Amino acid sequence: MRKVLFFLIFLTVFSAVSISAWEPNDLTKFPPCMTEENWILNLGVGLNLNWIDNIGNEYYYLPKIRLSFDKNVALGDNKLPFFFGGLVGYTGYGYDHKDYGWYHHRIPVGFRAGYHFNWGVDKLDTYAVTTVGYTFGFTGSKDYKYKAKFSDDFFTGVNIGARWFVSDGFGFWAEAGYIGDLSIDIGLSFKF
Repeated sequence: MRKVLFFLIFLTVFSAVSISAWEPNDLTKFPPCMTEENWILNLGVGLNLNWIDNIGNEYYYLPKIRLSFDKNVALGDNKLPFFFGGLVGYTGYGYDHKDYGWYHHRIPVGFRAGYHFNWGVDKLDTYAVTTVGYTFGFTGSKDYKYKAKFSDDFFTGVNIGARWFVSDGFGFWAEAGYIGDLSIDIGLSFKF
């Protein structure tokens, strides 16, 4: 109980100090760990929350593998902290029964645009991002009872994310939101 109480007191004091040092015009600047010239490369895996209940009982799911890249751009007279980039990924799922089975592979390719939020924390980059793109899909049957087919479609998405840089060029990232499906993604982040 003492540990929980100590943690709550620490969290309250830390939050109060952070908020008192923060100013509203900070949201119009890049975070301390970012500059207008930076390129950011994110590599990670994700969990599709729509499929989490179906894992097991002869269903299988291959978690998303995702690569995204962003270029910081200061826009307008106020040099607002935007970024633009793209993403590519892969995921697969299916059903594997001894008499019957099917599989589905998906490769999303998209364009991203986002905005950095500056909270005054040295190594923290938080952001909101929207994505539009196209998913290339391939569906088939392992026993060839029906012909394989492509199932492509457009997608849009909105995510919130955070990056924590442990050095000038390396860190960790996480995003949560909707990009064609509900998902949580985590991975490594590289800044150039």
